[in-house]
This record gives sequence, C-alpha cells and structure tokens, in this order.
Amino acid sequence: MIRLLYRSNASPTVTGEQVQDILAWARKHNSANGITGVLIHGGGLFMQVLEGPEHAVLRQYVKILDDRRHHDVQILHISPTNFRIFENWSMGDLAANPLQFQHVAEFRALRLEVVEAKTFTNTMREFVRRLNGEK
Repeated sequence: MIRLLYRSNASPTVTGEQVQDILAWARKHNSANGITGVLIHGGGLFMQVLEGPEHAVLRQYVKILDDRRHHDVQILHISPTNFRIFENWSMGDLAANPLQFQHVAEFRALRLEVVEAKTFTNTMREFVRRLNGEK
C-alpha cells in the first residue's frame, strides 16, 4: 500500500460544480478500487492525498494527470505505508484557503529531499482533524 500527495493549479474556468463532480466521481470509483484520501481545494489550487494499493493509486494518478480541470501537477510526497490515515473517506473534501496549509508548502520546497515520515504523518493527521470538524 502507498500514500501519495500531489498539488496542482486549477484551470481558470473550474467551477464549484465541477469540483463537486470530481468528488462524486472519486467517491464512487475510489471505493471500488480500495483507495481512500482527501481533496483539498481553494484559491486556484488542488491538493490531494491518495492511499491504497500501489497499482490502484498509480493508475488513478495517471488519470489525474490527464484531467484538464487542472495543470502543473506535482507529486509532493509518496511513500509505502502499512496503515490508512483516511480509512473513513473514499474521498474527503476540504475547501480551504491554501495559506491555511502552510506546512504543506514546506513539502513542495523539500520535494527533492526526503521528508521525515513523522512530519508527513502529522500533516495528514491535521487533514483528518479538519475532516472531522475539529479545530
């Protein structure tokens, strides 16, 4: 099993309705493929975490690369894992100002270096807290 975090720039014409379409499609198809995760969107950016069987996650990522609703897709982190952080969500949804996720910006700056597993896990747990509506 792997966990993959990527970011991308939303196309200027992407609407809220299209984001909801992305989420609806992901929720339906991710469950069937054993994928869980979260989509963070806002301010013209997307960030998404996918976790699940390696082949399923990588196949989904290739489909994401071809989606014209965004561009400049960059993997920020990818790692093997033995557990799911987003086990309760076929695709969680966080609408947010990207500046609220400043610690994720650090991943981008360090994307060519090794990010400590603890740092990555803590960031993912922050997403779970937000999905659960905790402060």
